[in-house]
Amino acid sequence: MFGLFRRNKTENIIGLPSHQLTLISVSEQLKSMKLVDFEMADQSLEEVYEWLSQQDRHHWLNGGHFNLKQQPRGKFQLHLSRHLGSDSLPVVLTNNTETLLHSLPLLHTPRRELGIIHIGRRFELKAPLEPDIGSAYHFALSRYNECRLFCIGIDNSQNDERSIEYAEDLGCDWMTMQECGFSHRFHVKQQLASYLSHCEDIVVNIDLESLYPSARLESASWLDVQMVSRMLRQLLISGKVRHIQLVGYKDKHLYSKQTLNLLHDMAEMFPVNHRAA
Repeated sequence: MFGLFRRNKTENIIGLPSHQLTLISVSEQLKSMKLVDFEMADQSLEEVYEWLSQQDRHHWLNGGHFNLKQQPRGKFQLHLSRHLGSDSLPVVLTNNTETLLHSLPLLHTPRRELGIIHIGRRFELKAPLEPDIGSAYHFALSRYNECRLFCIGIDNSQNDERSIEYAEDLGCDWMTMQECGFSHRFHVKQQLASYLSHCEDIVVNIDLESLYPSARLESASWLDVQMVSRMLRQLLISGKVRHIQLVGYKDKHLYSKQTLNLLHDMAEMFPVNHRAA
């Protein structure tokens, strides 16, 4: 597992922007989250950030760890804006999908379609009065008219009928987990290409839990990391990805082989000759 970040093979993909990859970790406590759960998430994210930042330094710029309970959210946004406004591609590790709501004001531009690609089991379309766990895209789509949502890997057993109807009302696109298997790879590629053709900019959110079995005995309840890597590669080659967010806080997800493979694949997609010394 640890050897994944020690490899130094690179792929100089024609057409791929010469971005630097910046690793940032963020912890945020939402309304329904217990303090003890937040503190555990904050500790795990800070530790995994420190560990990752020491691994493949040749590929990653260190963006720092932000605790949004102790630090002003504006400080994180200002820091992120500096990377978004440069040739850097921020990759944010966070414990909540809702952290994306701090990034959208920086990415949203009138008359430019901003596509959000969510890779995970659930729609994240709860409609509370203020942001809470599972509400990220309700607020994103209600606040920004130019946002489009494409959910990949939806597990119908984890979404009630009301969520599905709300997704239809909002005009969301989605593919179920069963439709994202390796045997459907060409169809997935076609759907992504169609979605990309309608967007000027792209934000990618990956729920790390969806790459891991939801129950030990379940045999087909997670997304194949090989498929997710193929999707990510296609998105990055488009040159439209502005921001990537990885959501997870449990050690079994943060340190999993699937997560490390994704981070390693991202690093290998960018030529190393553009890294700062």
